[in-house]
Amino acid sequence: MPMATKRPQNIRCVSVAAIVLIVLLMLAGALAIPFLYESPSMWYKFGIAKTSLRAGKMVGMAAGLMILLQLPLAGRLKVLDRNFSLPGLIRQHRRHAWAIVLMALVHPLCVLLPEGKLTLPLEMRYWPEWMGVALLVLILAQFATTQWRQPLAIVFHRWLPGHRVTGTGIAALLIVHVLYVSETFTDNWPPRLAVLVAGGIFALIWLWVRSGWLRMHRHPHRVSRAEPIGRDCICVEVESADGAAMDYLPGQFAFVTFRSKHLPREPHPFTLTSSPSRPGSIQFAIRTCGDWTRRLDRLAIGDRAYLQGPFGRFSHLFAGSERELILIAGGIGITPMLSMLRYMADHGDKRPITLIWSNRTPAHLVFSEELDGLATQLTGLRHIPIFTDNAETGEPSGRLNRTLLSALLSENSRTAAVFLCGPPPMMKALITDLKRLGFPARAIFTETFGF
Repeated sequence: MPMATKRPQNIRCVSVAAIVLIVLLMLAGALAIPFLYESPSMWYKFGIAKTSLRAGKMVGMAAGLMILLQLPLAGRLKVLDRNFSLPGLIRQHRRHAWAIVLMALVHPLCVLLPEGKLTLPLEMRYWPEWMGVALLVLILAQFATTQWRQPLAIVFHRWLPGHRVTGTGIAALLIVHVLYVSETFTDNWPPRLAVLVAGGIFALIWLWVRSGWLRMHRHPHRVSRAEPIGRDCICVEVESADGAAMDYLPGQFAFVTFRSKHLPREPHPFTLTSSPSRPGSIQFAIRTCGDWTRRLDRLAIGDRAYLQGPFGRFSHLFAGSERELILIAGGIGITPMLSMLRYMADHGDKRPITLIWSNRTPAHLVFSEELDGLATQLTGLRHIPIFTDNAETGEPSGRLNRTLLSALLSENSRTAAVFLCGPPPMMKALITDLKRLGFPARAIFTETFGF
Protein backbone atom coordinates (compact mmCIF):
# COMPACT_ATOMS: atom_id res chain seq x y z
CA MET A 1 0.00 0.00 0.00
CA PRO A 2 1.63 3.30 -1.05
CA MET A 3 2.14 6.03 1.53
CA ALA A 4 0.46 6.55 4.88
CA THR A 5 -2.59 8.29 3.42
CA LYS A 6 -4.48 5.01 3.59
CA ARG A 7 -5.25 5.11 7.29
CA PRO A 8 -7.72 2.98 9.22
CA GLN A 9 -11.24 4.40 8.98
CA ASN A 10 -11.64 4.66 12.75
CA ILE A 11 -8.56 6.88 13.00
CA ARG A 12 -9.97 9.16 10.31
CA CYS A 13 -13.33 9.32 12.09
CA VAL A 14 -11.62 10.36 15.32
CA SER A 15 -9.57 13.00 13.49
CA VAL A 16 -12.64 14.41 11.71
CA ALA A 17 -14.60 14.51 14.97
CA ALA A 18 -11.72 16.26 16.75
CA ILE A 19 -11.35 18.91 14.03
CA VAL A 20 -15.10 19.58 13.91
CA LEU A 21 -15.25 19.79 17.72
CA ILE A 22 -12.39 22.31 17.80
CA VAL A 23 -14.12 24.52 15.22
CA LEU A 24 -17.44 24.33 17.09
CA LEU A 25 -15.72 25.26 20.37
CA MET A 26 -14.05 28.21 18.65
CA LEU A 27 -17.42 29.33 17.27
CA ALA A 28 -19.08 28.94 20.67
CA GLY A 29 -16.31 30.98 22.29
CA ALA A 30 -16.62 33.74 19.69
CA LEU A 31 -20.40 33.94 20.08
CA ALA A 32 -20.08 34.03 23.88
CA ILE A 33 -17.84 37.11 23.96
CA PRO A 34 -20.66 39.70 23.55
CA PHE A 35 -22.41 38.08 26.55
CA LEU A 36 -19.38 37.62 28.81
CA TYR A 37 -17.69 40.95 28.07
CA GLU A 38 -20.31 43.57 27.37
CA SER A 39 -19.09 46.88 26.04
CA PRO A 40 -20.41 50.09 27.68
CA SER A 41 -22.60 50.68 24.62
CA MET A 42 -24.62 47.64 25.71
CA TRP A 43 -25.26 48.92 29.22
CA TYR A 44 -27.67 51.62 28.14
CA LYS A 45 -29.61 49.67 25.58
CA PHE A 46 -32.86 47.84 26.26
CA GLY A 47 -35.36 45.71 24.39
CA ILE A 48 -35.03 45.46 20.62
CA ALA A 49 -32.13 47.92 20.55
CA LYS A 50 -30.02 45.78 22.88
CA THR A 51 -30.99 42.59 21.06
CA SER A 52 -30.03 44.13 17.73
CA LEU A 53 -26.67 45.37 19.03
CA ARG A 54 -25.80 42.04 20.62
CA ALA A 55 -26.91 40.13 17.54
CA GLY A 56 -24.76 42.42 15.39
CA LYS A 57 -21.72 41.74 17.54
CA MET A 58 -22.35 37.98 17.44
CA VAL A 59 -22.75 38.04 13.66
CA GLY A 60 -19.53 40.03 13.38
CA MET A 61 -17.64 37.56 15.57
CA ALA A 62 -18.94 34.61 13.55
CA ALA A 63 -18.00 36.33 10.27
CA GLY A 64 -14.52 37.12 11.61
CA LEU A 65 -13.92 33.51 12.63
CA MET A 66 -15.11 32.25 9.24
CA ILE A 67 -12.78 34.68 7.47
CA LEU A 68 -9.78 33.33 9.39
CA LEU A 69 -10.84 29.75 8.61
CA GLN A 70 -10.80 30.36 4.85
CA LEU A 71 -7.02 30.04 4.65
CA PRO A 72 -6.94 26.51 6.14
CA LEU A 73 -9.84 25.52 3.88
CA ALA A 74 -8.14 26.70 0.68
CA GLY A 75 -4.49 26.39 1.75
CA ARG A 76 -3.90 22.83 0.48
CA LEU A 77 -3.05 21.54 3.95
CA LYS A 78 -2.47 17.81 3.70
CA VAL A 79 -3.64 17.19 7.26
CA LEU A 80 -7.08 18.45 6.24
CA ASP A 81 -7.00 16.82 2.81
CA ARG A 82 -6.43 13.39 4.37
CA ASN A 83 -9.56 13.78 6.45
CA PHE A 84 -11.94 15.78 4.23
CA SER A 85 -10.34 15.81 0.72
CA LEU A 86 -9.21 19.06 -0.85
CA PRO A 87 -12.03 19.32 -3.43
CA GLY A 88 -14.57 19.13 -0.59
CA LEU A 89 -12.68 21.80 1.35
CA ILE A 90 -12.63 24.10 -1.69
CA ARG A 91 -16.38 23.64 -2.13
CA GLN A 92 -16.88 24.65 1.50
CA HIS A 93 -14.57 27.62 0.94
CA ARG A 94 -16.84 28.83 -1.86
CA ARG A 95 -20.02 28.25 0.11
CA HIS A 96 -18.61 30.09 3.12
CA ALA A 97 -18.01 33.13 0.91
CA TRP A 98 -21.77 33.65 0.57
CA ALA A 99 -22.27 33.37 4.34
CA ILE A 100 -19.39 35.75 5.04
CA VAL A 101 -20.77 38.39 2.65
CA LEU A 102 -24.24 38.11 4.15
CA MET A 103 -22.94 38.43 7.72
CA ALA A 104 -20.59 41.26 6.75
CA LEU A 105 -23.60 43.21 5.46
CA VAL A 106 -25.87 42.38 8.41
CA HIS A 107 -23.27 43.16 11.08
CA PRO A 108 -23.04 46.98 10.56
CA LEU A 109 -26.79 47.28 10.13
CA CYS A 110 -27.49 45.58 13.46
CA VAL A 111 -24.81 47.63 15.21
CA LEU A 112 -25.68 51.05 13.77
CA LEU A 113 -29.49 50.88 13.79
CA PRO A 114 -29.76 50.99 17.62
CA GLU A 115 -27.71 54.22 17.44
CA GLY A 116 -30.25 55.70 15.03
CA LYS A 117 -27.75 56.21 12.21
CA LEU A 118 -26.35 54.42 9.21
CA THR A 119 -23.35 56.66 8.53
CA LEU A 120 -20.11 57.39 10.38
CA PRO A 121 -18.68 60.85 11.09
CA LEU A 122 -15.41 61.66 9.33
CA GLU A 123 -13.52 61.98 12.60
CA MET A 124 -10.21 60.42 13.64
CA ARG A 125 -11.71 58.79 16.73
CA TYR A 126 -13.82 56.61 14.46
CA TRP A 127 -10.80 55.14 12.62
CA PRO A 128 -11.52 51.55 13.81
CA GLU A 129 -15.02 51.82 12.40
CA TRP A 130 -13.67 53.17 9.10
CA MET A 131 -11.30 50.23 8.97
CA GLY A 132 -14.43 48.11 9.24
CA VAL A 133 -15.84 49.95 6.21
CA ALA A 134 -12.64 49.23 4.30
CA LEU A 135 -12.89 45.62 5.39
CA LEU A 136 -16.44 45.38 4.06
CA VAL A 137 -15.40 46.92 0.73
CA LEU A 138 -12.56 44.40 0.36
CA ILE A 139 -14.87 41.49 1.20
CA LEU A 140 -17.39 42.59 -1.41
CA ALA A 141 -14.65 43.16 -4.00
CA GLN A 142 -13.14 39.74 -3.27
CA PHE A 143 -16.53 38.10 -3.59
CA ALA A 144 -17.49 39.88 -6.82
CA THR A 145 -14.21 39.24 -8.63
CA THR A 146 -14.37 35.55 -7.67
CA GLN A 147 -18.02 34.83 -8.40
CA TRP A 148 -18.09 36.81 -11.64
CA ARG A 149 -14.47 36.48 -12.76
CA GLN A 150 -15.34 35.28 -16.25
CA PRO A 151 -18.05 37.89 -17.00
CA LEU A 152 -15.59 40.52 -15.75
CA ALA A 153 -12.95 39.09 -18.15
CA ILE A 154 -10.38 38.59 -15.39
CA VAL A 155 -7.89 35.94 -16.51
CA PHE A 156 -7.00 33.30 -13.95
CA HIS A 157 -3.26 34.02 -13.73
CA ARG A 158 -4.06 37.64 -12.79
CA TRP A 159 -7.00 36.80 -10.54
CA LEU A 160 -5.16 34.28 -8.36
CA PRO A 161 -2.37 36.59 -7.03
CA GLY A 162 -4.92 39.35 -6.47
CA HIS A 163 -7.23 36.94 -4.64
CA ARG A 164 -4.40 35.89 -2.33
CA VAL A 165 -3.21 39.44 -1.60
CA THR A 166 -6.76 40.66 -0.97
CA GLY A 167 -7.46 37.71 1.31
CA THR A 168 -4.37 38.52 3.38
CA GLY A 169 -5.41 42.18 3.55
CA ILE A 170 -8.90 41.19 4.71
CA ALA A 171 -7.45 39.10 7.54
CA ALA A 172 -5.10 41.90 8.62
CA LEU A 173 -7.85 44.55 8.60
CA LEU A 174 -10.12 42.17 10.49
CA ILE A 175 -7.64 41.68 13.36
CA VAL A 176 -7.01 45.44 13.73
CA HIS A 177 -10.71 46.30 13.46
CA VAL A 178 -11.74 43.79 16.13
CA LEU A 179 -8.95 44.76 18.53
CA TYR A 180 -9.78 48.47 18.53
CA VAL A 181 -13.45 48.88 17.60
CA SER A 182 -14.92 48.07 21.02
CA GLU A 183 -14.05 48.31 24.71
CA THR A 184 -14.81 44.59 24.85
CA PHE A 185 -11.32 44.03 23.41
CA THR A 186 -9.47 47.17 24.48
CA ASP A 187 -10.38 46.83 28.17
CA ASN A 188 -10.57 43.05 28.68
CA TRP A 189 -7.46 40.92 28.26
CA PRO A 190 -9.13 37.48 27.73
CA PRO A 191 -10.97 38.39 24.48
CA ARG A 192 -8.03 40.54 23.34
CA LEU A 193 -5.64 37.63 23.93
CA ALA A 194 -7.98 35.29 22.05
CA VAL A 195 -7.91 37.59 19.01
CA LEU A 196 -4.13 37.90 19.16
CA VAL A 197 -3.74 34.11 19.39
CA ALA A 198 -6.13 33.62 16.47
CA GLY A 199 -4.16 36.18 14.47
CA GLY A 200 -0.88 34.48 15.37
CA ILE A 201 -2.16 31.06 14.30
CA PHE A 202 -3.41 32.57 11.04
CA ALA A 203 0.03 34.13 10.45
CA LEU A 204 1.79 30.79 11.02
CA ILE A 205 -0.55 28.98 8.64
CA TRP A 206 -0.09 31.77 6.10
CA LEU A 207 3.70 31.41 6.31
CA TRP A 208 3.42 27.64 5.85
CA VAL A 209 1.07 27.95 2.87
CA ARG A 210 3.05 30.71 1.17
CA SER A 211 6.32 28.79 1.62
CA GLY A 212 4.83 25.83 -0.25
CA TRP A 213 6.67 26.85 -3.43
CA LEU A 214 9.98 26.40 -1.58
CA ARG A 215 9.10 22.81 -0.63
CA MET A 216 7.83 22.19 -4.16
CA HIS A 217 11.13 23.34 -5.69
CA ARG A 218 13.12 20.94 -3.54
CA HIS A 219 12.09 18.04 -5.81
CA PRO A 220 11.83 19.30 -9.40
CA HIS A 221 10.64 17.22 -12.33
CA ARG A 222 11.32 17.53 -16.04
CA VAL A 223 8.97 17.02 -18.96
CA SER A 224 9.74 13.76 -20.77
CA ARG A 225 6.67 13.64 -23.04
CA ALA A 226 4.10 16.12 -24.33
CA GLU A 227 2.03 14.95 -27.28
CA PRO A 228 -1.63 14.94 -28.39
CA ILE A 229 -3.79 11.89 -27.72
CA GLY A 230 -7.36 11.69 -28.96
CA ARG A 231 -9.26 14.84 -29.81
CA ASP A 232 -8.49 17.99 -27.79
CA CYS A 233 -6.32 16.10 -25.31
CA ILE A 234 -2.61 16.06 -24.57
CA CYS A 235 -0.55 13.54 -22.63
CA VAL A 236 2.18 15.04 -20.46
CA GLU A 237 4.70 12.89 -18.63
CA VAL A 238 7.27 14.14 -16.14
CA GLU A 239 10.21 12.44 -14.48
CA SER A 240 11.92 13.28 -11.22
CA ALA A 241 15.03 15.39 -11.77
CA ASP A 242 16.63 14.33 -8.48
CA GLY A 243 15.42 10.74 -8.19
CA ALA A 244 12.90 11.50 -5.42
CA ALA A 245 9.62 10.01 -6.64
CA MET A 246 6.31 11.38 -5.35
CA ASP A 247 4.37 8.88 -3.26
CA TYR A 248 0.67 8.83 -4.15
CA LEU A 249 -2.44 6.68 -4.37
CA PRO A 250 -4.15 5.74 -7.65
CA GLY A 251 -6.84 8.30 -8.44
CA GLN A 252 -5.26 11.22 -6.59
CA PHE A 253 -4.27 14.54 -8.16
CA ALA A 254 -1.51 17.12 -7.86
CA PHE A 255 -1.01 20.80 -8.60
CA VAL A 256 1.45 21.26 -11.45
CA THR A 257 3.48 24.34 -12.33
CA PHE A 258 5.51 24.28 -15.54
CA ARG A 259 8.54 26.45 -16.06
CA SER A 260 8.25 27.10 -19.76
CA LYS A 261 8.61 30.25 -21.83
CA HIS A 262 5.27 29.45 -23.44
CA LEU A 263 3.17 29.10 -20.25
CA PRO A 264 2.36 31.36 -17.30
CA ARG A 265 3.81 29.97 -14.07
CA GLU A 266 0.53 29.28 -12.35
CA PRO A 267 -0.43 26.02 -10.60
CA HIS A 268 -3.22 23.85 -12.02
CA PRO A 269 -4.71 20.67 -10.52
CA PHE A 270 -4.59 17.54 -12.68
CA THR A 271 -5.32 13.91 -11.94
CA LEU A 272 -2.35 11.56 -11.93
CA THR A 273 -3.21 9.17 -14.76
CA SER A 274 -0.21 7.03 -13.95
CA SER A 275 -0.19 4.37 -11.23
CA PRO A 276 2.18 4.19 -8.24
CA SER A 277 2.66 0.53 -9.15
CA ARG A 278 4.55 1.73 -12.24
CA PRO A 279 7.34 4.00 -10.96
CA GLY A 280 9.57 5.97 -13.25
CA SER A 281 7.35 8.75 -14.53
CA ILE A 282 4.16 10.58 -13.65
CA GLN A 283 1.56 10.98 -16.35
CA PHE A 284 -1.26 13.46 -16.91
CA ALA A 285 -3.93 13.37 -19.62
CA ILE A 286 -5.23 16.93 -19.96
CA ARG A 287 -8.19 18.16 -22.00
CA THR A 288 -7.19 21.32 -23.91
CA CYS A 289 -10.30 23.35 -23.22
CA GLY A 290 -8.92 26.67 -21.94
CA ASP A 291 -6.38 29.37 -22.81
CA TRP A 292 -3.74 27.83 -20.54
CA THR A 293 -4.26 24.17 -21.45
CA ARG A 294 -4.25 24.95 -25.19
CA ARG A 295 -0.61 25.99 -24.82
CA LEU A 296 0.51 22.68 -23.34
CA ASP A 297 1.52 21.36 -26.76
CA ARG A 298 4.28 23.99 -26.68
CA LEU A 299 5.98 22.27 -23.76
CA ALA A 300 9.48 21.15 -24.66
CA ILE A 301 11.21 18.01 -23.50
CA GLY A 302 13.32 18.99 -20.52
CA ASP A 303 11.12 21.86 -19.34
CA ARG A 304 10.90 21.95 -15.57
CA ALA A 305 7.75 20.92 -13.74
CA TYR A 306 6.99 21.36 -10.05
CA LEU A 307 4.40 19.20 -8.32
CA GLN A 308 2.52 19.89 -5.11
CA GLY A 309 0.61 16.93 -3.75
CA PRO A 310 -0.77 14.40 -3.82
CA PHE A 311 -4.30 15.37 -2.80
CA GLY A 312 -7.74 13.83 -2.72
CA ARG A 313 -9.53 10.74 -1.43
CA PHE A 314 -10.86 9.61 -4.81
CA SER A 315 -9.26 6.16 -4.83
CA HIS A 316 -10.57 2.60 -4.75
CA LEU A 317 -8.08 1.92 -1.94
CA PHE A 318 -10.40 3.79 0.41
CA ALA A 319 -13.33 1.53 -0.51
CA GLY A 320 -11.92 -1.81 0.67
CA SER A 321 -9.91 -4.54 -1.02
CA GLU A 322 -12.78 -6.78 -2.19
CA ARG A 323 -15.73 -4.45 -2.62
CA GLU A 324 -17.40 -4.37 -6.04
CA LEU A 325 -16.60 -1.21 -8.00
CA ILE A 326 -18.65 0.85 -10.44
CA LEU A 327 -16.61 3.48 -12.30
CA ILE A 328 -18.55 6.12 -14.26
CA ALA A 329 -16.51 8.61 -16.28
CA GLY A 330 -17.49 11.50 -18.51
CA GLY A 331 -14.87 12.44 -21.12
CA ILE A 332 -11.48 13.13 -19.58
CA GLY A 333 -12.95 12.04 -16.24
CA ILE A 334 -11.49 8.65 -17.19
CA THR A 335 -8.08 9.75 -15.87
CA PRO A 336 -8.48 8.73 -12.19
CA MET A 337 -10.27 5.55 -13.32
CA LEU A 338 -7.34 4.65 -15.57
CA SER A 339 -4.92 5.15 -12.68
CA MET A 340 -7.01 2.82 -10.51
CA LEU A 341 -7.41 0.20 -13.25
CA ARG A 342 -3.68 0.17 -13.92
CA TYR A 343 -3.01 -0.31 -10.23
CA MET A 344 -5.58 -3.10 -9.91
CA ALA A 345 -4.22 -4.87 -13.01
CA ASP A 346 -0.68 -4.76 -11.64
CA HIS A 347 -1.91 -6.30 -8.36
CA GLY A 348 -4.04 -9.02 -9.95
CA ASP A 349 -7.33 -7.67 -8.60
CA LYS A 350 -10.17 -10.15 -9.30
CA ARG A 351 -13.16 -8.19 -7.97
CA PRO A 352 -16.11 -7.30 -10.25
CA ILE A 353 -15.60 -3.88 -11.87
CA THR A 354 -18.03 -2.05 -14.15
CA LEU A 355 -16.58 0.84 -16.18
CA ILE A 356 -19.07 3.13 -17.94
CA TRP A 357 -17.28 5.72 -20.04
CA SER A 358 -19.30 8.40 -21.82
CA ASN A 359 -17.73 10.39 -24.67
CA ARG A 360 -19.08 12.52 -27.47
CA THR A 361 -17.57 10.43 -30.27
CA PRO A 362 -14.98 7.64 -30.64
CA ALA A 363 -12.48 10.34 -31.65
CA HIS A 364 -12.56 11.63 -28.07
CA LEU A 365 -11.30 8.33 -26.63
CA VAL A 366 -7.86 8.20 -25.02
CA PHE A 367 -5.83 5.11 -24.12
CA SER A 368 -8.53 2.92 -25.71
CA GLU A 369 -6.04 0.22 -26.76
CA GLU A 370 -4.61 0.09 -23.26
CA LEU A 371 -8.09 -0.25 -21.79
CA ASP A 372 -8.67 -3.25 -24.07
CA GLY A 373 -5.46 -4.74 -22.70
CA LEU A 374 -6.48 -4.06 -19.12
CA ALA A 375 -9.75 -5.90 -19.77
CA THR A 376 -7.74 -9.07 -20.42
CA GLN A 377 -5.78 -8.65 -17.17
CA LEU A 378 -8.77 -7.72 -15.02
CA THR A 379 -11.04 -10.71 -15.39
CA GLY A 380 -13.83 -8.99 -13.47
CA LEU A 381 -13.84 -5.85 -15.65
CA ARG A 382 -16.90 -5.00 -17.74
CA HIS A 383 -16.24 -1.99 -20.00
CA ILE A 384 -19.26 -0.14 -21.41
CA PRO A 385 -18.43 2.74 -23.81
CA ILE A 386 -21.15 5.30 -24.55
CA PHE A 387 -21.04 7.89 -27.34
CA THR A 388 -23.54 10.69 -26.92
CA ASP A 389 -23.13 12.07 -30.46
CA ASN A 390 -22.75 8.81 -32.31
CA ALA A 391 -25.67 6.47 -32.96
CA GLU A 392 -23.92 4.30 -35.58
CA THR A 393 -21.49 2.38 -33.41
CA GLY A 394 -23.85 -0.27 -32.12
CA GLU A 395 -22.97 0.80 -28.58
CA PRO A 396 -25.41 2.46 -26.16
CA SER A 397 -25.94 6.04 -27.29
CA GLY A 398 -27.42 9.13 -25.79
CA ARG A 399 -26.71 10.81 -22.49
CA LEU A 400 -26.53 8.77 -19.33
CA ASN A 401 -29.80 8.96 -17.44
CA ARG A 402 -31.73 6.92 -14.92
CA THR A 403 -33.31 4.66 -17.55
CA LEU A 404 -29.99 3.80 -19.18
CA LEU A 405 -28.23 3.42 -15.83
CA SER A 406 -30.98 1.13 -14.58
CA ALA A 407 -30.45 -1.16 -17.57
CA LEU A 408 -26.65 -1.09 -17.39
CA LEU A 409 -26.47 -1.64 -13.62
CA SER A 410 -29.38 -4.04 -13.20
CA GLU A 411 -27.07 -6.88 -12.13
CA ASN A 412 -24.77 -4.79 -9.94
CA SER A 413 -24.93 -4.94 -6.17
CA ARG A 414 -26.34 -1.85 -4.47
CA THR A 415 -23.52 -2.19 -1.93
CA ALA A 416 -20.90 -1.50 -4.64
CA ALA A 417 -18.66 1.55 -4.34
CA VAL A 418 -19.51 4.01 -7.13
CA PHE A 419 -16.78 6.36 -8.39
CA LEU A 420 -18.05 9.22 -10.52
CA CYS A 421 -15.91 11.76 -12.38
CA GLY A 422 -16.94 14.07 -15.19
CA PRO A 423 -18.42 17.49 -15.96
CA PRO A 424 -20.30 18.94 -12.95
CA PRO A 425 -23.77 18.99 -14.59
CA MET A 426 -23.40 15.33 -15.53
CA MET A 427 -22.29 14.35 -12.04
CA LYS A 428 -25.07 16.28 -10.34
CA ALA A 429 -27.71 14.53 -12.44
CA LEU A 430 -26.12 11.08 -12.06
CA ILE A 431 -25.83 11.34 -8.29
CA THR A 432 -29.59 11.91 -8.09
CA ASP A 433 -30.24 9.03 -10.51
CA LEU A 434 -27.94 6.64 -8.64
CA LYS A 435 -29.64 7.40 -5.33
CA ARG A 436 -33.04 6.71 -6.87
CA LEU A 437 -31.73 3.42 -8.22
CA GLY A 438 -30.89 2.32 -4.70
CA PHE A 439 -27.23 3.28 -4.30
CA PRO A 440 -26.73 4.97 -0.90
CA ALA A 441 -25.11 8.40 -0.82
CA ARG A 442 -22.27 7.13 1.35
CA ALA A 443 -21.30 4.67 -1.42
CA ILE A 444 -20.98 7.37 -4.11
CA PHE A 445 -17.56 9.00 -4.41
CA THR A 446 -17.04 12.00 -6.70
CA GLU A 447 -14.17 14.02 -8.13
CA THR A 448 -15.07 17.44 -9.51
CA PHE A 449 -13.54 19.21 -12.52
CA GLY A 450 -12.20 22.68 -11.83
CA PHE A 451 -13.04 22.67 -8.13
